[in-house]
Amino acid sequence: MGRAIGVIPARGRSERLPGKNTRVIAGKPLLAYTIAAAKQAACLSEVIVSTEDEEIARLAREHGSRVVMRPAELARSDSPIDDAMRHACDEAQRHDSTPVDIVVCMQANVPVRKDGEIDELVAKLRATPWATAVATAYCVQQRPEWMKRVKDRATMEIEPLTDAGTAYRTQDLPELYLLDGAIVGIRGDVLRRTAGDRRVHAYMGERVIIVTHDPKYAVEVDEEPDVELAEFFLTRSLRA
Repeated sequence: MGRAIGVIPARGRSERLPGKNTRVIAGKPLLAYTIAAAKQAACLSEVIVSTEDEEIARLAREHGSRVVMRPAELARSDSPIDDAMRHACDEAQRHDSTPVDIVVCMQANVPVRKDGEIDELVAKLRATPWATAVATAYCVQQRPEWMKRVKDRATMEIEPLTDAGTAYRTQDLPELYLLDGAIVGIRGDVLRRTAGDRRVHAYMGERVIIVTHDPKYAVEVDEEPDVELAEFFLTRSLRA
């Protein structure tokens, strides 16, 4: 058996919320919450923050994470996150020759995490030999069957996104889950062999299983209203 490493991708540039990863929320930089959760996980041999930004790197080291500086081509707004993960994995392998058999990716801008969930996810992947990855997810209430798209921009006339038939009640529809990016554990060999495959979630492989949780553990800070929501849940958890 090899080792599991934690990778936290954290770019310095954010178009929608500048400086989000260093933004102080409920008394700590946003990035610090993910580092703290990763460092509490017994299953991770090391925690790596992947960034191109010196301020993020400084904060990451200050909060006890190792830093891998990624090249500029892996830090653009359109750079695939899985390429940053591969780069961090390669650097970890150069630093320690023990094989990396599981890479756990944790989004830096998802600060609210359930205690013990990282360990739970890695244990599930190790106990399920046929699974290529395990990811956190939550059951969605907003249904694509009821959504509309704009048919004509000039008049803003709409049309159905998909044919919902006569299914007007939630209980008449199958449950749908959204992968939220809070925690994703991927087998190292799967991450390596999917390099260059740009299909959605292709880097997770063909057989992905999920660990479900409450949507509060999937709050993603990308815009100003998200800051208030994250602060609400973080403040509640600090009081508990």
